[in-house]
Amino acid sequence: MTTSSKIFTRDATGLVRTLSFFDQFVVSQAIIVLVNGFVLTALFAPVFFPGANLSLVFVLGSIPAFAMAYVYSKMSAAMPRSGGDYVWSTRILGPIFGSVQFVFLLVTTIIVGVTLSTWSELSIALSQLLFAVGVTTNNSGLVQLAISFAKPGLSIGYAIAVILIIFFTSVALLGLRVYSWFQRGMIVLYYVTTAGFIAVLLSINSSTIPGLFNHAMQVAGGSYASVTYSSIIDQAAGSSNTSFSLTNSVLAAIPWGFLTFTGFNYGTYLAGETKSVKSSMYRALFLSVIVTIVLLVILAQLVYNDFGSTFLNSASYVQANNASELPTLPTTSFLASLSSTPAAIFVGLSLFIGWIVVCVAYIVTISRMIFASSFDRLLPSKFSEVSDRFHSPQWAVALVGVLCLFFISIYWNSNSFFTTWLNFGLVAPLGYLLPLFATLLFPFVKPQLFKATAANVTSRAALVIASLIGVASFAFYLAALSVPILSGVFLGAGLTLAYSLVAGLVILGLVVYGVAQARARSSGLDLKKVYSEIPPE
Repeated sequence: MTTSSKIFTRDATGLVRTLSFFDQFVVSQAIIVLVNGFVLTALFAPVFFPGANLSLVFVLGSIPAFAMAYVYSKMSAAMPRSGGDYVWSTRILGPIFGSVQFVFLLVTTIIVGVTLSTWSELSIALSQLLFAVGVTTNNSGLVQLAISFAKPGLSIGYAIAVILIIFFTSVALLGLRVYSWFQRGMIVLYYVTTAGFIAVLLSINSSTIPGLFNHAMQVAGGSYASVTYSSIIDQAAGSSNTSFSLTNSVLAAIPWGFLTFTGFNYGTYLAGETKSVKSSMYRALFLSVIVTIVLLVILAQLVYNDFGSTFLNSASYVQANNASELPTLPTTSFLASLSSTPAAIFVGLSLFIGWIVVCVAYIVTISRMIFASSFDRLLPSKFSEVSDRFHSPQWAVALVGVLCLFFISIYWNSNSFFTTWLNFGLVAPLGYLLPLFATLLFPFVKPQLFKATAANVTSRAALVIASLIGVASFAFYLAALSVPILSGVFLGAGLTLAYSLVAGLVILGLVVYGVAQARARSSGLDLKKVYSEIPPE
């Protein structure tokens, strides 16, 4: 397939191949940020699928991750351009499909990636660090400050969240060379503090947990003082949350087992800036998934040994049904940090550094999708401009930062973070499904393009099977969100709003394409011609 310089914004992207296999592996690990994802999954998975065993959930949840690792690594080798799945989906199923996919993946990244992580940075990592230090030192002032961090509205937590997003965006603006050094240093710190977190879990005497939890509630004061380890278990006693369920473990695997892996493939958006894409991407993605699944299973076994599945499941139930009863989210990180002040610092820093790393990585990677869409003229050409000094798509990065500030304001000013997240719950699985749907059809709808590109790196059968596994997984994810599956309706009363938001995003995608088509026609360009070519490097 040829490339025409007349149909794109310019002859070359202006981006430089800088990243190595190791950099791509670190990008994947930075976005997986496994301890942080584990903490959230361990808190919420038992609510929707009572009795689900975390180890089994994580193992089964890795199945779509392995399928995606294959599809994304092979398609990156077939079309090694910045923009990743946006590039191949638009070339396979056309610009209208690609425009809708673009909107879904952009919103998914902003909501599930940067905004959720920034909210967690304050409401979980920093809040719990201060809370635990306050408890272990009997400093009630620190405890009250920690509680205030998660309050909605114009709070200190919201102000810090805004500052953090500005910082994340600034790092991303400095280009891949600076980002590469930044992420290497931060990931080392993250692994060190994570090792400390694991050491804390290994050192905990499980018999001391009830007393430590009760003491923490006493220090929190007010209505929290009446909450005890036993009262948490008693509240969930009739919910069936406390007994193991093989069926629910299997059903929870896709919507929750995959959650920690979310975004592990985003390094493919940087394919146009990666050396030896064919080998680097394949090794980086598969190694990242393998390392993650091993560590997740280890963490699951450690927290069950330390805190007991009965209490963990009960705490999840109370948080979902009566969140105001607890001063902070009853995560495994919170429980582990109560053992001592050093433990609180190790655990808190591990989570805090982790969410910094993931936010910067998401902004860097998703900005390349915006850049690619602008290079194709779907968005105004301004967003495909590249800084001569930093080799960074500066306006694309800035746009991501602005969108993050917008959504963090929605999160922080809503009555419930959890409700807000669920209202957007259908967006993420649809976003993940669409690129896999395109590759599933690739050999059949564009056989000549497949032969010219992907046939050199994969067989038709392998690509179709891996894509089908991914499509089926996320289709089940959507079903689990939408209809009663043993444990009740996932989205519940928010189902109508969630589907309305999906419809709105589809319309937005069509509007984006319509505006782009009109803009192209006014300059004498056929937009469909653009998508019949692979963009230059």
